[in-house]
Amino acid sequence: MTTRAMMEIEDALGAGIVDAMKGLKAGFRVGTVVRLLSACADNGSGRDLAWAQWAIDEIGLAAAGELMGEVAEAAFPEASSKGRQAKNAKGADRVK
Repeated sequence: MTTRAMMEIEDALGAGIVDAMKGLKAGFRVGTVVRLLSACADNGSGRDLAWAQWAIDEIGLAAAGELMGEVAEAAFPEASSKGRQAKNAKGADRVK
């Protein structure tokens, strides 16, 4: 997941990216799945909402929800359901 996609998701959902992705596991709204797919499409370059709506109509909402869950797990493997806490990359808090 690209930085651009993560920023768009945060702005669209009004939540941090980790909270937005955790929300998929608890259940999701159709509009949320559409926005996530729109932001992540084309290898993170994004597509418009109309395209995302069409894509979900083609593959089905359940499949789209599962796909976005897989995207979230791939983007944040340390925050997966294995019970590990998410943490910053080594040295991420250092200013150079």
